[in-house]
Amino acid sequence: MYTKPMLSLDQCLAAINAMVADFNKDPNRRPVDMSIVDDAGNLLAYARMDRCMRPSFGQRKAYTAAIRRMDSVAFAEWLSSRNMTIESIGDPNLITLQGGLVVVNPSDGIILGGIGVGGLPTGKEDEDIARAGLAAMNL
Repeated sequence: MYTKPMLSLDQCLAAINAMVADFNKDPNRRPVDMSIVDDAGNLLAYARMDRCMRPSFGQRKAYTAAIRRMDSVAFAEWLSSRNMTIESIGDPNLITLQGGLVVVNPSDGIILGGIGVGGLPTGKEDEDIARAGLAAMNL
């Protein structure tokens, strides 16, 4: 029998709540979307702030991290180092913007999924919020 660790609903909700709390530290920020996906890129949890302009960027960042098994910014660097474009991969859900983090089980290194945030002016700001969510998962 196969057994595979996976993210629980409680972990996902804790992450979403932590990301919302982190976002709310600065009430003047632009609205974002926040997503958590499993290791196959399937959506587990999602939150979208009112008036979010790009409501799919966070999900695509989370998907990219999970599917490519690396943070979305590392994927962009990986493509660049090989003189490849994202189109050459053939997956329209991938994105090369910072803000997607791979979620790894620290006990065995198994990829559990991805977490992503999209909507702020810089990918670093998106990633900082995603890191708050990752920390709240208590892995």
